Amino acid sequence: MIGCAVAWRLSGTAARVTLIEAAHDLCEGASKGNTGIATSGGDCHPGTLELELVRRSSPGWEALCARLDTPFHRIGTLAVALSEEDEQRLPELLRDAQDTGAAAEVVTGDQARALEPLISEGARAALHFPDDGIIDSIRLTIGYAELAARNGVEVLRGAPVRSLARDGDRIVAVTAGDRRVATRSVVNAAGVEADTISRLAGGEEFRTWPRQGQYWLFDRELGGRFRKVVGGVPTPVTRGIYCVPTTNRSLLLGPTAVDREDRTDRAVDAETLDHVFDAAQRLVPSIGREHAIKTFASNRPASDPTYRIAVDAAVANLVHAAGIRSTGVSSSPAVAEMVRGLLEGLGLPVGDQRPDAVTELEPLPRLLGHPSPEQLFARDPRYGQVICACEQVTTAEIAAAHGMAVPPTSLEGVRKRTRATGGRCQGAFCLSGVSFLHSLHAGRRPQGIAVSEPDATLGVGADDA
Repeated sequence: MIGCAVAWRLSGTAARVTLIEAAHDLCEGASKGNTGIATSGGDCHPGTLELELVRRSSPGWEALCARLDTPFHRIGTLAVALSEEDEQRLPELLRDAQDTGAAAEVVTGDQARALEPLISEGARAALHFPDDGIIDSIRLTIGYAELAARNGVEVLRGAPVRSLARDGDRIVAVTAGDRRVATRSVVNAAGVEADTISRLAGGEEFRTWPRQGQYWLFDRELGGRFRKVVGGVPTPVTRGIYCVPTTNRSLLLGPTAVDREDRTDRAVDAETLDHVFDAAQRLVPSIGREHAIKTFASNRPASDPTYRIAVDAAVANLVHAAGIRSTGVSSSPAVAEMVRGLLEGLGLPVGDQRPDAVTELEPLPRLLGHPSPEQLFARDPRYGQVICACEQVTTAEIAAAHGMAVPPTSLEGVRKRTRATGGRCQGAFCLSGVSFLHSLHAGRRPQGIAVSEPDATLGVGADDA
């Protein structure tokens, strides 16, 4: 997310930019494993850089998401007090929220149920943050990168950084995959691997580690009933479990927050998932497992301190954008602008916007929820060819995804750009059709297309007959 946001912000300037991604595609880490809440800052700590950057970002989401063809809805959040102890904490939390500058109010249980009828009858009161929003964080990340690429940013995928060459106290080249990229400056936005990049550069010593969150994903039959994001009363240790209606009307429950050592471990376990479900059901009793379609885990980058956005103390042209945890989505536009300012201070040509820069993406029409489907059919008959019934994804949308400047390289990449295979059946009925179309657009035989990483194929053998 942060690396793509920085690339987007720099792409409109005179700088030459290369975006380096270790994974086969963008949005493979925390960017696709978060709640998609764009907080207005009321749950941040006053006086922190995190809060400053979240507050700078919050007012501009409607305009930015319109430019990046990304869904965003400012629906608000309710932090629901179910116990007397929780209720007693609300006035203090309200004062803290007011200190942040974010809109907040304490409402009674009845008022909370009027705002969100699904919450428990046992709700005694709630803290309401009306300016919080929900955002499609996957579409946002890809939107950042797509606009950057259309402005000339080179996007290298499947290119893990192997070394950084220095001349004195400056990095002069980055070797990523099989490429060597000469550089005047490097932005370290490597998430949980930010400490690895700093170490390879001979920069500051710090530690990042994975903080795992486990989630449930529920069908839109349930998610579509929600009006608000619903959570419990936060504690000094955790923001707790949320019920988050997504922009495509499904529902997320989670996340947990458990520090781990293994940066690749994204396994779920029944005990943790039961805890998540039970906590969510206490808030919204009508949640039932019959609506569940998926469970998953993601690793967010944890560090101490958080929000390390600064020029390295030992490497003169290394800028860190690291330690950005659960509010990375909410702060990303302002983080990108702050990094741009640091690079300008290092003498890079990032001060002025190029007059020929592309500033917005043309919206990609989608059949699901379109007010006039017949207009789409007239525009392109392939909109009448539905490949993924759960998400109503059409042949036209899959073709458009493959025509992007940063097209999918796998079936997972198709899902991220179109939601094909991402609905109720999780690809059980549409995988063959989506695979066939992807193989045609990618110019590969079916046995050669990847599900996710390049070696993870469908297991379809070649026909030797």
